[in-house]
Formats: sequence, C-alpha cells, structure tokens
Amino acid sequence: MDFYYLPAFAVFGALAATVACVYLVCASLAARLAGMLRRRRKRGRVSRPGEAVRSILSVTDARLRHLGTALLLFISGSLLLSVFGERGWWSDLPLRLWAILALAVLVLLGFAVVRVHHLMTYRWRLRRLLEVHEDVAVRLSEAQTRGNRVHFAVPAGGSCIDTVVTGPNGIYALRILPSPPGADSVSLVNDQLHFEPVGERFDLARTFATGRALAKAIDQGTGVRALVQPVIIVPDCRISSGDNGRCLIVNRDTCVSFVGWRNSSAFLMEDETASIDQWLSNHTVSRDSDARRAARATLGNAVPPPAMV
Repeated sequence: MDFYYLPAFAVFGALAATVACVYLVCASLAARLAGMLRRRRKRGRVSRPGEAVRSILSVTDARLRHLGTALLLFISGSLLLSVFGERGWWSDLPLRLWAILALAVLVLLGFAVVRVHHLMTYRWRLRRLLEVHEDVAVRLSEAQTRGNRVHFAVPAGGSCIDTVVTGPNGIYALRILPSPPGADSVSLVNDQLHFEPVGERFDLARTFATGRALAKAIDQGTGVRALVQPVIIVPDCRISSGDNGRCLIVNRDTCVSFVGWRNSSAFLMEDETASIDQWLSNHTVSRDSDARRAARATLGNAVPPPAMV
C-alpha cells in the first residue's frame, strides 16, 4: 500500500482541526461573556408557553451553529491546504506516528459528526415538545373563559413549572410530559406513571416536590396558605386511570378537564386569588440565567439530552 500521501493528510488535517477547535473555544468564550453581560443588565424575559423549552432550544441552536461552522472550517481548510499547501516541510517521522496522527484527526472528525447528529435529533424533539406547549396554551383559553388565570414558566424548587392556572377551585401546576416511543396508554399507580405496552415507569416524586415548593413560595410571598394541585399532561396517550386524589393525568384532548377537579381544601377566596395572581405575574419574570438553570432541571427527565450534547 502506498502511504506517500499519509504525512500530508495527517499534517493538513491536524492544522485544519486546530483552526476549528480554536474557533469553538473562542465561540464558547464569547457566548459565556454575552451571558455574563445579560446577567449584569438583569434583563427579564416575557412569560410564554414552553419558555423552558425555548430556553434550552436556543442553547441547542447556538451549539449547532458553532459546531457546523467548525466543521465547515475543517473541511474547507483541509481542501485548501491539499490544493495549495506546500509539502515536505515537516520532519521525517516513523510511519506509525503519521498513522496515529491521521487516526486522531479522523476520530475527532467522527466525534463532531456524531455530535451534530445528536444535537439535530435533540433539537427535533424539543421542537415537537414546543409545538405541544403552544397547542395546550391555545386550549387553555377555555379555562380562562371560566374565570381562571394562566401563568407560564413559573420557577419553583429549582425547577420550572410549565403552566400554573389559578382560579376559585385552587391552584393547578400543569406539566407536559412526552410519552416514551411506542406507548399508547398511561395509568397512574402509587404516584407513578405506567406506560403501556412498553412497560416504562415514571416517578412523580419530583413533580410533587415542585408543587410543595411553589405552595411554600406563595405562602412566603403573599401570606396565603394554598394547596397546589399537580396536573400531568401526557399529550398523545389514552388515559387508563388518571386520578389518585393527589394528582390528575390528562391528555391533549382532555387537558382542560382539570377545571372540574374540585378539592374543597384547595378553594380560594377572590382576594386570595388576586394576591396570588399578582405574585405569580412578578415571579415569572426572572433573569435568563435563572430560567435556563430551572429549565435544565425540568427537561432533564422529560426530554433527556443525548450523552454527547
């Protein structure tokens, strides 16, 4: 086998990969600096449906742009060096060292390609989840016509509650949870979601803890001791059993049925509802960095990121 071009491939590939890596480091530092400047300005954000998903989606888009640009720099740099680069200026090395350097360049390129694929898959899943959030927000207009108020992206207990609905029947903490692939029905058993026929389980302990944290924050912020009632929206699943007294499970078609879930211990007076609404309106406008940390904690188990993201 003729290895005449191996040193040139290894050297030119290594130079192009170095330029691409330097670009990635500079882009990452620039993004961190921009984040620090935003934190110093304490710029707020508007509460919108799927705000947690939008936050992670913006980060994913930025990573895709940076990595795509780095790949373009590597490919164009390798081609330009192959055509116009001068050969033979490097030192003579044993063939195995050139082979190791070339293999390292190929491994680095393969890692970048796989990471781009994972990021694109993750972005696709986030886009689908965002569409569900927007659809549910439209359907919640029915709850608003019944005298309820809707608040999006409410941070509580280190997480971000997708939607909080307040009204005379109490406070509802809505969370949209995508079903695992292949699942067509879900039931609630002992504070766990059972997805069939895939047999997967999802523990709701964190959901209940987030609801308690929100109730505590409302008590401290308004002086109203209120009960936060968790509602899980599994968009595209048939609900086999969805009410155990502590939590309600609904799907996309029945997502507004929670307004008929009457718990006498959760009822609120009109002045209490107004006070809580005012507090929630102020509480949902927080700094981007705080919202992003809460979003990561929330989406970590709803839409887990790939290992290479």
